[in-house]
Amino acid sequence: MFQSGSGTVDDFYQKPSNSASDEQLLLRSEAQKQPTSWSRDGRFLLYATAGLNSKLDIWILPIAGDNKPVPWLVTPFNERSATFSPDMRWIAYLSDESGRLELYVRPFTPPGSESSGTGGKWQVSKDGAAVANPKWRADGKEIIFRAPGGSPMAVDVIGSGPAFQAGIPKQLFPAQPTSGPWDVTADGKRFLMAVPPGLQNLYLREPITVVMNWQAALKK
Repeated sequence: MFQSGSGTVDDFYQKPSNSASDEQLLLRSEAQKQPTSWSRDGRFLLYATAGLNSKLDIWILPIAGDNKPVPWLVTPFNERSATFSPDMRWIAYLSDESGRLELYVRPFTPPGSESSGTGGKWQVSKDGAAVANPKWRADGKEIIFRAPGGSPMAVDVIGSGPAFQAGIPKQLFPAQPTSGPWDVTADGKRFLMAVPPGLQNLYLREPITVVMNWQAALKK
């Protein structure tokens, strides 16, 4: 799924990764919008869009059926970067309702179900978050997000009960603020991100040579 447009507004399209067929239009509207997460079962797409009487809001686009968008979180604040958990029970997103961007989690229920809505809300970050999509580890037991300074932060997801529980965020490694997308492998151990020119050496570690049985060399 991708966004494309010839003017100031992009629309959403879908195309097989093997290019077996042409792209298919999924959503066309007058508002600017950005896709942020596709549910693992392929049924729903999360995206952020500017509302008429609000700032950035989070909407859900059902991929099957009539493809009619459904508002998920519409408030006077900016909500963005919504991401499904692997089991689709939760949605992590960013909001500036506190006066700065923070990472929150709310439960997800499919549109049209009896319990559909946003339910409870839990703040995950403690000292702010950068404008970057949060990432769930493949097993759903960790969320990784960017701190305001750019460093990746990880927080453990505790338990699987009806209430969401998270640990204390911890920095994984220092990094500089960067623009553009970033990603992390499913196990949460390897990262892909842009590095500003001139700062590459901050991320490159010099190799260490370990000499074994060095005492034997002294006898030669």
